[in-house]
Amino acid sequence: MERKVISKKFWSYVIPSMLAMLLSGFYSIIDGLFVGNAVGSEALAAINIAYPIQVVLNATAIGVGIGGAIRMSCAKGAEDNADANKYFGNTLFLLVVAGIGLPCFFLAVHEPLLHILGAKGSLFAGARDYIIVILLGGILPVIGNGTNPLLRNDGYTRAATICMSMGLITNIILDYFFVFRFDMGLLGAGLATIIAQGIVALSSMLVLWIARLKTMKLNFFRPSLKHIKKMVISGISPFGQTLVPCVVIIITNWIALKYGGNDAVTIYSIVTYVLASAQLLLQGIGDGVQPLFSFYFGAKKEAEIHYLYHKSFFLSIVCSLLLCVSVFLFVKPLAYLFGIDAGLYEECRMALLITALAFPAIGITRLTSAIFYATQKSYNSSFLVYIEPCVILPFFLITFSSLFGVTGIWAAYPIAQFTISSIALILKSPNITVPHLTEAKHSL
Repeated sequence: MERKVISKKFWSYVIPSMLAMLLSGFYSIIDGLFVGNAVGSEALAAINIAYPIQVVLNATAIGVGIGGAIRMSCAKGAEDNADANKYFGNTLFLLVVAGIGLPCFFLAVHEPLLHILGAKGSLFAGARDYIIVILLGGILPVIGNGTNPLLRNDGYTRAATICMSMGLITNIILDYFFVFRFDMGLLGAGLATIIAQGIVALSSMLVLWIARLKTMKLNFFRPSLKHIKKMVISGISPFGQTLVPCVVIIITNWIALKYGGNDAVTIYSIVTYVLASAQLLLQGIGDGVQPLFSFYFGAKKEAEIHYLYHKSFFLSIVCSLLLCVSVFLFVKPLAYLFGIDAGLYEECRMALLITALAFPAIGITRLTSAIFYATQKSYNSSFLVYIEPCVILPFFLITFSSLFGVTGIWAAYPIAQFTISSIALILKSPNITVPHLTEAKHSL
């Protein structure tokens, strides 16, 4: 094993992935920045309530994209190019199906769904205006987010980042004009997001067309139940990693409304934006090293997987600590960046400081989950992902909010995250640092 070569590959995959994941999350954050400052705190809360529907689209795209990309990389590592092409084609097929089907479904049920999510009165009107625009162009974020893992795993990490960057720049420019200059409010914010996602989708498909699509055979795109089943198994965990924060938002919004009303939801919307940025950046480490994990897993090279895990673990800890310190140093500008009312600042400050303590635990859990699904130990990965919204977080939220009110809501999050990260380290103990290849093979 040549460590210098692997280290160079590591950085060439991880840095663009971190940037791409961070940029993918900035679309909604940019909307929040412009809407919070131009329209007001209540509009910010409206976006936060509608946000889970948008996340379902993104989670499905990322689950399908990473699930297919993992299997494609494993096939490449095993030097089975025909199988790799089949996974590639079936991934694009599923993305198109999801991009058409999901928005149609949510358009049909968006009004009762928004009520379930906690939208009432003026919050409902704002949330409806925003989400309708997102759903009408819903295929664009699905294609944009779903093709990004394919680009990364095919070695086009820089192209993936450039595509995301083009979309973000477009979103910022359009948000400025639609929200500030044309006074279009939440409708304008949603329109800016969808147009920007369209830029990402079109540019990503253009890169894939030049690199691969024009040379592929049509039968690679024909649905294969065998391939789709394996893709879905591999994609369940990354799907959950994107969706779980949305479920967390829903649960926390309900409890925040109960104990603190609209003000607590507004504060939590700002906390959500900061948390989302940190989570996506840390997830970018796992998603970045995932193609290498999957390739070396397919090639049955355990020493390389050992080395990559330790390197990425160290990077994850360093980044999470830096993020935590950054929030502590810049908590005031962070709060006012989103247009928080002066009367809510102290509560917002406390919420941001408490939840920032969770960053190191998030980094550990995200990376450990990534190595599990990258090396086809999907059960361990899915357990880590889904235990949070189903068991651990609701328990701590209900317990702490009943004891300490709104402050207990903020405290529940870091305690829940450290509990989950402890479970992750138990599953990934020093004695089983690298998943046993024989066990993984039997589980396929």
